[in-house]
Amino acid sequence: MSEDFNIIKYKTVSSTNDKAKECLQSGKPENFTVIISEEQTKGRGQRGNFWHSEKNKNLTLSTIIFPNFLPVSKQFYLSKVVSLGIIDYLNSKKQGFKIKWPNDIFYNDKKICGILIENSLTGTEIKSSIIGIGLNINQKKFPENLPDAISLKNITDKNYNIENEVNELLTFISKKYNLLKTLNFTEIDFLYHKNLYKINKLSNFKDVNGTFKGKIKGTLSEGNLIVQAKNDLIKYYNFKEIEFL
Repeated sequence: MSEDFNIIKYKTVSSTNDKAKECLQSGKPENFTVIISEEQTKGRGQRGNFWHSEKNKNLTLSTIIFPNFLPVSKQFYLSKVVSLGIIDYLNSKKQGFKIKWPNDIFYNDKKICGILIENSLTGTEIKSSIIGIGLNINQKKFPENLPDAISLKNITDKNYNIENEVNELLTFISKKYNLLKTLNFTEIDFLYHKNLYKINKLSNFKDVNGTFKGKIKGTLSEGNLIVQAKNDLIKYYNFKEIEFL
């Protein structure tokens, strides 16, 4: 059964994740409270990047959840199931989407979605989580400094009703979140790796020691990327420690 969504809409915010933080600080919102805005003036992405989104064209939202059933050591599985929910949503429109580790969504070699998850921890439990999602829907053109960006409109040549897409997307995510509640990490790993961008394909990477060729072999439960380099050397990377070339 899917969650009920408490959707709060804004015309303009600096960042939906920041607005979600304000919501948490002002009291305990309902589980699956969703902050959505037509426009973000300072949308944030992974690694401190700015998330560009044309007004009224895309989905920019943040969802507040309380996954206190999930141990802190397994918090990356939240990222996995959110990514998988978005993949299911996108594949219902057209097949071929992949998760670029840790949680960007790509179509071929172009980025359609970014995810920013911010967890609040208490001891060994996750007190609350804010799931920020920027998903390109109807935007046709992107700034020159974003040559790898793409939208559903670019891919399918269709226009989408943003309000309808919000509920559809959230339904797919909540289904995968319910899978997480079963703590079936083996199935989640299988699905995540099945949809992982460039898994088992010889690719170019860059780490602190320079550029090299290798193959992605999967991820650890903590979220580290497993890469097989030359001479079958296995390397493990945390976030920001490896770059795709």
